Amino acid sequence: MMTEKMEYDPSLVGSHMPTFQYAASVLKEMRDLVKSIQNPVCNKLVFQSLPKHMRRRAMSHHPKRLPRKYRTAHIAQMSKSGKPQQRERPSRKYRRRPQNLLADYLRRQRKHKWLETHIWHAKRFHMIERWGYRLPYASCDKTYRACYRASAEHCLLQDISFHACIEMKGTVEDLRKGFEHLTSQHCGLGITAKTYLTGRREGSIDFFKYKQYPFKALGKVNFLWRPITDSQKQEQNCSRTLWLWIHPSCSRCILEELVKVFHLNSSKITKIPLDNEDEKPKIDKTSKMRVKTQRRLQFMTKYVARQNIPVYKNELATVELRELSDTINRFRLTGPLAQSVLNHAFKVKELESVATMKKTWIENFLQDQTFLNVYGQQKQYWEKCRKALKSPSELLSNMVLALNIEDPRLHRPRKRTKAINNMEPDDYNEHLEELLVDMPPNLSESVLWEQSLRDRISEEMVKSHAYCSLREQQAIVPGERCQFEDSLQAVPVLLIQRPGSQRGDYKRLGYGCGWDVIAPAGYGLQIWLSFIMWGARPGGLREFETIARDMGEELHLPDTIGGKQIAAERYVELRNKYFRLPPNKRLNYRKLSILSPFRVPFSQLVRDWKSNTTNANDFYVLRDRSKLKDIVECIKKSNPRIFPSTLTPECLIQLKLNVKRRGNPNNFSLICLPTKKDFKRNLKLIHLRNNDPVFTEPLLSDPNEKERKKLRVQHKKLLKRLRARRIREKRKKQETSNTKVYIRSAGTAAICTAQFKKMCELWLPEDVSTLFTVRKQGCRDVFGYLTSANFCLSEGIVGGVGYVTADGLKQLLKLCQQCRLKEPMCLIRPTNSRHYRFATFKVNLDV
Repeated sequence: MMTEKMEYDPSLVGSHMPTFQYAASVLKEMRDLVKSIQNPVCNKLVFQSLPKHMRRRAMSHHPKRLPRKYRTAHIAQMSKSGKPQQRERPSRKYRRRPQNLLADYLRRQRKHKWLETHIWHAKRFHMIERWGYRLPYASCDKTYRACYRASAEHCLLQDISFHACIEMKGTVEDLRKGFEHLTSQHCGLGITAKTYLTGRREGSIDFFKYKQYPFKALGKVNFLWRPITDSQKQEQNCSRTLWLWIHPSCSRCILEELVKVFHLNSSKITKIPLDNEDEKPKIDKTSKMRVKTQRRLQFMTKYVARQNIPVYKNELATVELRELSDTINRFRLTGPLAQSVLNHAFKVKELESVATMKKTWIENFLQDQTFLNVYGQQKQYWEKCRKALKSPSELLSNMVLALNIEDPRLHRPRKRTKAINNMEPDDYNEHLEELLVDMPPNLSESVLWEQSLRDRISEEMVKSHAYCSLREQQAIVPGERCQFEDSLQAVPVLLIQRPGSQRGDYKRLGYGCGWDVIAPAGYGLQIWLSFIMWGARPGGLREFETIARDMGEELHLPDTIGGKQIAAERYVELRNKYFRLPPNKRLNYRKLSILSPFRVPFSQLVRDWKSNTTNANDFYVLRDRSKLKDIVECIKKSNPRIFPSTLTPECLIQLKLNVKRRGNPNNFSLICLPTKKDFKRNLKLIHLRNNDPVFTEPLLSDPNEKERKKLRVQHKKLLKRLRARRIREKRKKQETSNTKVYIRSAGTAAICTAQFKKMCELWLPEDVSTLFTVRKQGCRDVFGYLTSANFCLSEGIVGGVGYVTADGLKQLLKLCQQCRLKEPMCLIRPTNSRHYRFATFKVNLDV
């Protein structure tokens, strides 16, 4: 037997295979390796096989992100997956053309209306959809405390132009008879009170459904009468004009009630032409410009001043109703420095420059001596306000002042400045006394009351583009005034004073004071920017809630249309958020003995406190001023014997509650009756300087916990069994089929929905009205709920607004008298805690 001769290497020990034989043995492996490199077979996509430094997240849907040599293969792979080829988006330059941009804005306003300041807000605020509008909720910056400081010490600016405005015309007697069915004299001064009929003050009143007082409340309405002229004073039954400002949550319901009470019918819709009918276009270019003007006026905010305006009249045409919603701007300035912002932003048009103005709305009034006299009185009164006022709260409450100001663009500073009050603190100011005593009768007379003049002012306004073009042509020195600016038309505005809090024993005196500014359409953004540049801080819807809470009030009472609507929306939102959590992260409210963690069951609470059980569980908030004063007097004297005996069991009383020591109650917290042992334990804890709760609710067992676990296991078994059945069906088909067989869809959506609904019922039983008693849900009797609770920045304590039953409050006052308390207290328990803590309360007289 022959043996192979091996190569010998002295550096190695032993013999080895020859090199050429080793290369021949691995040649096949090298060929296979080269072939696999040249023809790769991989499960990855083309864009996934690139080096890491070349990969981009957008490669899956943007082929141009890949190198050119890989694009064809990538597009082929994407087409096999069934992904549709995306159209190339137009360039930003194309989309930002004025014509295309305007068309896009109009398209986006089909579902929700925009304010004039929408584009300014959309860049800086979180926008939400509410009441048919797209509104700013809160700033993208952290401005929660800054907005409070602005409302308390400086100036906070808000756009409230989404409030609906309704104009009514008729005799005072006809309007009084109609409003008697919708309002009540027990809630304060009526809509035809003498102090309001003169037109110098704005009033507010609560509206109810037709003859349903005190039930079926609709909401609070602000109203303003047009001042009577000298010619109207000589007439006995002259026609008067009234404006109603209504919150959009209840505007449609109130409009329906007005149409029903005054027997109104929709008359022919008034159409306001876009251009003069006498001027006919001569060439095609003019007609094109008219179409552009029409589209621009259509976008001129939600304030579509050239749209059709609904008009309603009765059979005798003695009462007329006109919807002015979305045709007038209204801004709200809150804070003591609101006066300083207005002093800088608004400058009254001089009579000398007015006399030289031609081709504007004011040329028709230059020969009217009455108009010139009123014009001078308004200017003189405003000059006194500028010199004497430190804060708007020093004026007559809710007074109305009309002005004709210069275009606000003429007085903007070069950069944003801080509002400063330059008034020196004096003990006595003679000008301030004149402001309160010597008030001209026609301070609120303005051309804004005339619709034709409002439309003309909006149409003749010099747009921002034209204004900037004229400045470029005529401005010699940057920042200095140009000659054409003297010929700009005067802008009529209405200023409405807001006094803020007027009860020092209830809340900080004067907090919430300020001005409301009513301006014509088109000038909204210009006035808004002027206020911002002169130091006002912008706010949104969130600031309405915080200001109301710091004033001890609530925007939407729980028995009104708006309150019920907001409560329903908030309940759905919080409930969905709760069930999105996994089971081990959810609070078990059954163990905490909380029946309704996401809404306030006032109807069931009223039912439980009734002595006689009836089917009707409707409730209402007490608004009777005389009865509220009796309750306040009863609390002050600690004498429950003088408690009003005429209150019905369906009555709820609004309270402002403040937590005594520690504790952080949230919305829907329980207001409970304490016992004598609780008062004794509280005194002991105060003596020991202990911050423990007065009482802790014992932890209950959840009777549905075992059933939930059982149902969850059964549901998983059912889904597994159905999947196994589908797999068996697929395998049977594969035995006889020549093509690829796919497993059929699960089709278990209905089963999962039913399972989820059942589990929700076991976690939170829905039918609270029949299964449980709200009053006895814990160891302490529940007689009320907190609806708005948070940290109160004006007082530095935790508090909120709540509502209690009349019988429960009477029982609490008796208990406090027996325990000889100087100040009555109640117990509060949050929905996420078992601890009861004491809180003091006050009754709000201005509900």
